[in-house]
Amino acid sequence: MSKPRGSTSCLAQVIELASPGERGASRRAVLAHALPCFNARGIEAATIEDLRQRSGQSVGTIYHHFRNKEGVAAALFFAGFDDQSRAIAARTETAADAHAMVVALVGAYVDWVSALPELAAFLFMARETVAQGPYGDELRQRLEARYDPIDTRLAEGVHAGLITELPTELIPALVLGGAESYCRGWLAGRRDAKPSAYAGVLAEAAWRSIAA
Repeated sequence: MSKPRGSTSCLAQVIELASPGERGASRRAVLAHALPCFNARGIEAATIEDLRQRSGQSVGTIYHHFRNKEGVAAALFFAGFDDQSRAIAARTETAADAHAMVVALVGAYVDWVSALPELAAFLFMARETVAQGPYGDELRQRLEARYDPIDTRLAEGVHAGLITELPTELIPALVLGGAESYCRGWLAGRRDAKPSAYAGVLAEAAWRSIAA
C-alpha cells in the first residue's frame, strides 16, 4: 500500500523525525521499544524496568531524556500525532472547497491509521492519559494547530450555504466520528478490511451528515 501523502508511513522514520541525528539515538531506542511495551501492557502497567530491558538503555538514560514513564508515553504520542498531522495537512491544505476538505481529511486520517496501525492503536490508548497529564496544554496547542485551518475552511462552507448551520463543537464528531469508529474496530480486530478501503464511503457519509 502506498504511504499517505505527508506521512513517513514507517515507524522508524516517525521516531527519527521526532528525535533526529546521532544525539537522538538513545531516545529513538527507547521510543521504538516503548511502543510494543505500552501496547501490550498499557501505560499504567508498564514500568521503567520494562522499558530498560526492551530498549537496552539505562534507567539513567531514560530519566535523562524523558524524566519519567509518562514522559516516554507523551514523547511517543506526540511523535505519532505530529506525523498524522503532517499527513492531514498535506491533503487538506489544497482542498478547493468544503466538500473537498472533508474528503481530504477523512481520507488522510484512515490512510494514516491503515499505514501505521500499531502507532495508531497507541494514539487511541494514550490520548486521554496525555490530555489529563502535565502535557495536556501541549496537546491542546497541537490540536488547535492541526484543526484551526480546517475549521476555518468549514466555516466558509457554512457561509457559502454548502454546510448546514450546526454547533461548532458538533462538526468534528460528525466529520471524523464514523472514520474513527471504524478505525478503532479494525485495530481491535473486529473489522476485516483496512480503513483505507472505505475512505470514499466514509468521506461521503461524513459530508452528508453536515451538507446543507
